[in-house]
Amino acid sequence: MNGQARCAGNAPLLDVRDLHVGFDTAEGHVRAVDGVSLAVHAGEALGIVGESGSGKSVTALALMGLLPVPPARVRAERIRLGATDLLGLDSDGMVSVRGRRVGFVFQDPLAALNPVMRVGRQIGEVIEFHGGASRKDAERAAIDWLAHVGIPAPAEISSAYPHQLSGGMRQRAMIAMALAGEPELLIADEPTTALDVTVQAQIVALIRQLCDELGMALIWISHDFGVVAGIADRVAVMRSGRVVETAPAGQLYASPREPYTRELVALARSNAVGVAGRA
Repeated sequence: MNGQARCAGNAPLLDVRDLHVGFDTAEGHVRAVDGVSLAVHAGEALGIVGESGSGKSVTALALMGLLPVPPARVRAERIRLGATDLLGLDSDGMVSVRGRRVGFVFQDPLAALNPVMRVGRQIGEVIEFHGGASRKDAERAAIDWLAHVGIPAPAEISSAYPHQLSGGMRQRAMIAMALAGEPELLIADEPTTALDVTVQAQIVALIRQLCDELGMALIWISHDFGVVAGIADRVAVMRSGRVVETAPAGQLYASPREPYTRELVALARSNAVGVAGRA
């Protein structure tokens, strides 16, 4: 991707300043995100990497208004998408942003997709809602999107239910649904964690290709630094609810500054050697 070249002198597409997220629990208030600031420019791929519990997924969900309030408490100095102040939107306003301007790919497509609705109908609903298409046109467009994400026999898959598809096919269908609104920004939250190594590589390559083709910005969330380094222009490293280091992906992978980042890089290199040894 060439997102770094697009950043110079341009206002960010997504601008997040001093984001805090906490949860009220029986044991008291738990702080999950503690003052996170991020920026993503049009056409840029930002990786957010950190171990489980670092706050990376909570950050993404908070940005899109997907956390239940209460028990969640979300506050920030700024969350802007282009000229839109997301902090000032009500629930209906956020619904219009999700899907149309921001697509979201979840970690578990089987949980995210409706189990009793055919795949094509689910994608078609996105096209109808955000694009104003008729049901018939939306169903045809859904098949086109399934083909676009590399699904063979897309018309047949369009008529299938999620449980009838393999994990890789379900994730491709989830990506098609996230793209169907033609968003400016795609957020992919651990989208390859449950897949085997070969399918992981296919999904990474697919999303990278689609972002380049469609000119979308990307936030890729993962615990795997190796995967993030392969898709992102810049990387933000999160630990204990904070961003501890941000740099261009190549620079961060070659010479990480923070000890925690060095641990993640060493683990990624070790895993890469292990995969190569099994090949």
